[in-house]
Amino acid sequence: RSTRTAVITTHMNPDGDAIGSALGLWHLLRTLGTSVTVMLPNAAPSNLLWMEGSGAMVVYDESSRKILDDTDTIFVLDLNAISRLGDLGAAIVASTATIVNIDHHTYPEDFAGVAWIDTDACSTAVMIAQIANVIGSYTPAMAMCLYTGIMTDTGSFRFPRTTSDVHKTVAKLIDEGADPVRSYDEVMNRGSVGRTRLLGLALSTMGVHAGGRLCTMVVRNADMLANNCTREDVEGFVSQTLALEGVTMGILFVELEGETKISFRSKANTYVRDLAALYGGGGRVCSRRTGEGKSL
Repeated sequence: RSTRTAVITTHMNPDGDAIGSALGLWHLLRTLGTSVTVMLPNAAPSNLLWMEGSGAMVVYDESSRKILDDTDTIFVLDLNAISRLGDLGAAIVASTATIVNIDHHTYPEDFAGVAWIDTDACSTAVMIAQIANVIGSYTPAMAMCLYTGIMTDTGSFRFPRTTSDVHKTVAKLIDEGADPVRSYDEVMNRGSVGRTRLLGLALSTMGVHAGGRLCTMVVRNADMLANNCTREDVEGFVSQTLALEGVTMGILFVELEGETKISFRSKANTYVRDLAALYGGGGRVCSRRTGEGKSL
């Protein structure tokens, strides 16, 4: 409550939880009279820009450095390593502001003056909702952002950490104005013909290994270009690897210019965090993404 000026940031290539939690906290701090800016290391995907407040987000560059210099608190959400902020991370470390890290991923680095890490939480958005519950301040726009963050990071409420408490929180958010139908439609039902064709090509590369327990899939850069797609369009493809009976672990390889991005997913008692960490990734026990540019 004592924060007068704040910057909220989250990881590169932000997903629904990153943007939902950041905008949810943005709305919350504004109700408390705080002057606050959401600053991203790179642009958010188009299917998340419908949330109220997204138009006020800024992408970090040297011209926005003054915002960091003039703030007293920086909230770093949904990431466990400052390197996941790119150049923005270095600027944050060099600032004199108090750094607050709120996150649910494992293996957190010690870069913040204040840290709240809950590895049992299903998402960072649900943690922001807990703060809103304590403060007792909600707006419909805030509820919508937080609902979207929870919905996306739980795989539409089907991942293991979707507990009864999560559903109670979601019920509260709906009561406060979140619209589940619109949230799902805006995030999930905005695909293009090119993206659908690209998914078909990726599915044709599926391979099953390790006695049917591992499924791999490849997205080729040439196919992305031929269908006018970008890396943003590949978001969510990796979940298709777990759709086969008996598969407990899936790996998606995405060819980019000069590098390969790898995404891991797992279920049941199969944990992929240590494997992901070999390539600079980290985060959730059963669902995580690697870094890029590492040698395979």
